[in-house]
Amino acid sequence: MSLSVILRMPKYMSLSVACVLLTASILSCTESGTSSAKESTYNENILRYDVNAPLTSLDTTKVQTSGSILVLPLLYSCLFLPNPDGELEPDLATKWTYDVESHTWSIHLRKDVLFHNTQPVTARDVKYSLEAKLKNMCPSILSLIDSISIPSDSELSINLRKDDPEFPRKIWDTGIVPHRNGDKTDYYNHPIGSGPFKFAYRKGENEVGLVANKDYYDGRPSLDGVVFSYQPDKEKTWTRLLSGRTDIAQEISPVNFGIMKQYQQRYYFDCYAMPYYAILLYNTTTPPFSDPNVRRALSYAIDKHYIVKNILKGLGVVAVGPMGVDSPFHNQHIMPIPYDPKKALTLLKKAGWSYDDVGRYLSKEEKRFEFTILLFEEYQVEKRVAQYVRLCLNDLGIRADLQSFPHSELIAKYRRNNEFQAVLTEFTCAYRDPEWIRELWAPHLSQKSRAGCFQHPEVSRLIHNAIEESDPSKQKELFFQVDALITSLQPGTFLFHKIAIDAMSRRFSLPLPFALDQPGIHRLKYASLRSN
Repeated sequence: MSLSVILRMPKYMSLSVACVLLTASILSCTESGTSSAKESTYNENILRYDVNAPLTSLDTTKVQTSGSILVLPLLYSCLFLPNPDGELEPDLATKWTYDVESHTWSIHLRKDVLFHNTQPVTARDVKYSLEAKLKNMCPSILSLIDSISIPSDSELSINLRKDDPEFPRKIWDTGIVPHRNGDKTDYYNHPIGSGPFKFAYRKGENEVGLVANKDYYDGRPSLDGVVFSYQPDKEKTWTRLLSGRTDIAQEISPVNFGIMKQYQQRYYFDCYAMPYYAILLYNTTTPPFSDPNVRRALSYAIDKHYIVKNILKGLGVVAVGPMGVDSPFHNQHIMPIPYDPKKALTLLKKAGWSYDDVGRYLSKEEKRFEFTILLFEEYQVEKRVAQYVRLCLNDLGIRADLQSFPHSELIAKYRRNNEFQAVLTEFTCAYRDPEWIRELWAPHLSQKSRAGCFQHPEVSRLIHNAIEESDPSKQKELFFQVDALITSLQPGTFLFHKIAIDAMSRRFSLPLPFALDQPGIHRLKYASLRSN
């Protein structure tokens, strides 16, 4: 099956199915008798992992968007973890029960777990970690909790404000940190967790080294350590993988994957849909983007199918709205805004924009339509996307300048902030936690929305009602309305979902499926060096 065939698949086909077919089609092309890849130049029992974003703080209660999120699953333990089938299994928790009448979860903990500083892990640590992470990263989920009590050092009781039998799935990824040190811990240079590996060293934001935790409750890992290296250029990471200088490379390009197919016996591959979408987010608080017609016009002016086919080389799906095309909360009746420059121009004229005397640039009240798009300086594919977006807008008579910023600096400009005109970024889909939609698109608990301070009274009302609704079917219907309304308002142009291909050297054996989501990274603790 060719990539072009996959692109013609029905819109209702899930991303996961497309991934399976894509992987099968490419790997089935493997030729027998081809030469093998270069042997690894080292045989040390250290797993080397290249990441494409800087390695910043390792505070699991705060970090969300840097390369550090790939380190956290090996440093910290969680209450429970999804297995490859998606079912929650014990990690720190041995069992968890739910009392429907009182809306209370009782969670029982292991008694043999030590932090890396040899202090025991207790229920107080879990309570502190939950409250700290949810306060910093998802107040909407924290607002679901009425109280957390500690019957004993090994038991936690979480009383909810309403019935929520799926609550453990909303908190499973909370890494547990010691409550004793609180904010005094130096999470940049000396993070403390209870995971299978301990922090050993760092070299600025370019490298973090971990060493096996001999006191880990599940037994010392077979690996001696893991080294994470920041490599912003994915092409260099790919060549490092082939030459044996790293063991893990993420988001391999389709062209490079095609080259690697002849070496599939030397690598694990994982093809999957990213749990987020790319969006050209607009500052809706000031003109010209305070006008919904202008925002809709720009979405009609950008050919998203061209981006997926020619820039992503088919490894993507056109995005539709804020929920994510595969989300159970996505309104299936909503279609992507098509590429239609004539429609774009009609909407812009309706908003008062017209061509200047020479008929080249759009202007309004003698001011040209021009703005700046901010983007991450570390993201190479997104730079090509931004350059193409600029061409699309230029064809319409709109000038867009591009300006790159380091990862953390750019996020600060639009997260609960509006120090930008437009920014090319990525937002998480509403797969597991629909409450996340409120964090992104509505003010809550005296905080501005994460999505550039976007605010719309009807959106806020619908999201609030959906989160408060206890009937699952009614809640889903309300989220369908949220999806439709935000899509119609186009606070940003929803561009695409990536389909990524990750690879890992087979110089290590893995007893479980290879994946680089949080549970998959945690399962790397089971990796072991193959004997020659």
